Amino acid sequence: MAKSKLQNVKAVKELLAGTHKTQTHKTFGFTGKSNKKRELGDTWIETTPNGTDIQWEQKDGFRIKKAANSIIDEINKIINMPDECPNCNSKMYNDEERLNKKFWKTHKTCFGCVIKTETLLRAEGKYEEYARKKMYENAKSFFTSADKEVDILKDAIKGKLEFVQNAQGEVEEFDQSDYKEKYLKYIDEQYDRFKKETLSELDKDE
Repeated sequence: MAKSKLQNVKAVKELLAGTHKTQTHKTFGFTGKSNKKRELGDTWIETTPNGTDIQWEQKDGFRIKKAANSIIDEINKIINMPDECPNCNSKMYNDEERLNKKFWKTHKTCFGCVIKTETLLRAEGKYEEYARKKMYENAKSFFTSADKEVDILKDAIKGKLEFVQNAQGEVEEFDQSDYKEKYLKYIDEQYDRFKKETLSELDKDE
């Protein structure tokens, strides 16, 4: 009985380390060699019979897997600033890291590349058009978020107004149906006018 328990413990340790016989024998359907000794931190790709790429990572005594090129990976590529600028290959995490992060969000290049581009545009007399287009894109992004905020405000107006009447917590509700439609119409008209005028001003040809 004791020997059986020891064997079970050994088997568990081997499974965690990735050296168990069920993990080290030749596995059909994978292009990688599962019996290769891996170092801590190693990552590699194996392909399943149905063509799915699996990314493995060696941890301390065990290994983990996830789908390679997952949606999360793609999102992180967009959000996270790379180590090097894709335009000039300069280091992004240097003395200008703060500025690089700021300009990466809007230009997808380093701070230095933005300065060089804008300096060249000024020399060619094209900077004003470039700046206006940037402002237009920023305005569109702003209104995308503002649209949601306006919808939240309108939903609040569509509801009932609650008023705490006394210390016992008794609540009296007031129906806003008499004037809420007027407010909703006013919000739509004013917001839509402001949005159209702003985008039209930035998008017009000089």
